[in-house]
Amino acid sequence: MLGKVFVSVDAEGLPFIVNPLQLTPGGRLFHELRDVMTKVVSGISETLIELGNEVVIADSHGFMVNLDPLKLPAKVRIVRGFPRPLSMVYGSRGCDYAVLVGYHSGAGRASTLAHTYSSRVVHRLMINNIDASEYVINALLLGEWGIPVALVAGSAELEREVRKFTPWAVWVPLSEPIGYMASISKSIEDVINDLRRGVKEADRRFKAGEVKPLKMNWSEIKLCVELIYPLYAEAASLIPGVRRVNGRTICYDCKSIEEAYKVFEAIVFTAGFTAYMQELLRR
Repeated sequence: MLGKVFVSVDAEGLPFIVNPLQLTPGGRLFHELRDVMTKVVSGISETLIELGNEVVIADSHGFMVNLDPLKLPAKVRIVRGFPRPLSMVYGSRGCDYAVLVGYHSGAGRASTLAHTYSSRVVHRLMINNIDASEYVINALLLGEWGIPVALVAGSAELEREVRKFTPWAVWVPLSEPIGYMASISKSIEDVINDLRRGVKEADRRFKAGEVKPLKMNWSEIKLCVELIYPLYAEAASLIPGVRRVNGRTICYDCKSIEEAYKVFEAIVFTAGFTAYMQELLRR
C-alpha cells in the first residue's frame, strides 16, 4: 500500500538564500531561489517515491510560484499559486505525514530573513501565549487534522522550536545564520545528501509509529497579532469578531486552529492592502 506524504517548501530557511532580491519573481536574483528550491525538493521527492510514497508538494513562499515544475520528478502533485485557502498547508489533508522544508524563525528573532508570513505588516503572532512562527502554526494545524510532522529542515536556530513542539521529527539544518542578510551553508550536493538521509529516517519513524500529530489540550484558542503600525491594526479590527486591545495588537477568540489560521490570513491580507495603499500615497 502506497503512503502519501505532504511537502511544504518555504524559501528563507533554504541554503544560500540571504537577500530580498532572491525572494520575488521581479528580483534580479530570483533565479537562484528557483534553482535551489527545485533541486532541494526534487531530491526529497525522489527519495520519498523510492520509499513507496505518493508526494504532494506545496510551493509555500510569497506568490507561491517559485518551483520550476518542469524540473520536478514524475509522480508528484504540485500545489502552486497565491492567494489560496490555508496557504502553506493546502493539499495536506489525507496525507500520512508532513515534511516542512526551508523553514525559518519567526518575526523579531535575530536570524536570517526572520519573519512571520509578512515582514511588511506582522511583528508577532501569538496563539494562547505561544509566540508562533510559521512552523508552529503549520504544525498545529496539521496536528489538528491528524497529520504528524516527521521532518523539518531549515535555518539552524529553528531547531530549538522543533525540539520543543515536535521532538519526534527529524531535524535537518540547511543554513546557519550570520546576520539578517547573511548565512553559511554546505554545498548543494551535501545538503541534498543530508535531506535524503533525513527523509529515509523520517519515513522509518513514521512506519515504526514513532511520530505523532501535534495536539494541544486547549479548551479555547486566543489568536493575537501584533502588527507593525497602528493603522494596520485599525484596518484589521474591522473584521467581524476581531477586537483591538492596544494600538498595534488585535485579538480573536477561535474554536479551532483552522479558524485561527483563516482569521490570521484575513488579518494579513487586510493589513497588507492597507500597507500597499499607504505606499501609494508616498509616491
